[in-house]
Amino acid sequence: MSRQLALNLRLKDASSFGNFLAGPNREALEQLRAAVVQAATQAATKPAMIYLWGAEGVGKTHLLQAACRLAQELGIAPVYIPLADAALGPSLLEGLEETPLVCLDDVERVAGRAEWEAALFSLVERRRSTGGMLAVAASAPPDRLGLKLPDLASRLAWGTTYAMQPLSDTQKREAVQLCARHRGFEMPEDVASYILSRYPRDLPSLFELLDRIDEASLTRQRRVTIPFLRELEAMRYDHAGIENKS
Repeated sequence: MSRQLALNLRLKDASSFGNFLAGPNREALEQLRAAVVQAATQAATKPAMIYLWGAEGVGKTHLLQAACRLAQELGIAPVYIPLADAALGPSLLEGLEETPLVCLDDVERVAGRAEWEAALFSLVERRRSTGGMLAVAASAPPDRLGLKLPDLASRLAWGTTYAMQPLSDTQKREAVQLCARHRGFEMPEDVASYILSRYPRDLPSLFELLDRIDEASLTRQRRVTIPFLRELEAMRYDHAGIENKS
């Protein structure tokens, strides 16, 4: 993937601070949002770095992309780089010292890879000298990533670190309802509970499911109800059966 494409990856439509139910992660959300505002208004007096870590599906990617979206709304050009993309190379981290906001996702995916670790170390060092905002997300804290380059873990920990916590079942239901509301439709509590009882419960999967439900609801001009969801399920199973027989 070219450098130009990597630096202009399309943000998910659903990724914003407004539709993220913070739950136990409110401080991380508020500090990240405040840091983006400071970077955009040049109100920060020193370089800023926020490191988010936690299990898959707790909202790390959502918050990084929400930070990029807010930066765009405030008139600055952010850079979001998903390091899980095998097509990307360490050269993407060059020349980013003057970018007001750089977001690096899935940092654990480059641990133990010498060229990537060297490029990451160099980027953090340059950012500390030139300023700006650096937001990083990973599956573990810096000292548990399995990094081989001496001092890289300490460099990644020089800012503020937040351990992202999963939402409770009640909070996940509220998150589904909040996300639906931002898509322009209301989801009753019983419908949200039905979804949580029958589908994967991690937030990325739930939000992708809401995309499909929203599209089906608009296409068929139907309210989102449990009977409507059951109709969609029946159609999906019928279609799968036809494909399996062909």
